[in-house]
Amino acid sequence: MIPITSSEMLGKVLRRYRKDLGLSQNDAGKKFNLPQKTVSRIESGISTVHLGTLFKYMSALGLEMHLLSRLKPSTDEALW
Repeated sequence: MIPITSSEMLGKVLRRYRKDLGLSQNDAGKKFNLPQKTVSRIESGISTVHLGTLFKYMSALGLEMHLLSRLKPSTDEALW
């Protein structure tokens, strides 16, 4: 698992996945009707991209997001 702590890092990871799939930015965007310019902005780490758009792009690449806490939860927090 790759720790992602910034929009720039997320963009780099998404770019790598897209290239590993052999897709151009245009091809990847077409999967969910996203313009190539939007794909470029996501992969560049531009933080003004809408969250819904980011999830559309991740879905086009066959990816999903999992969140992990950097902090060790107390026993009470682990119950929620």
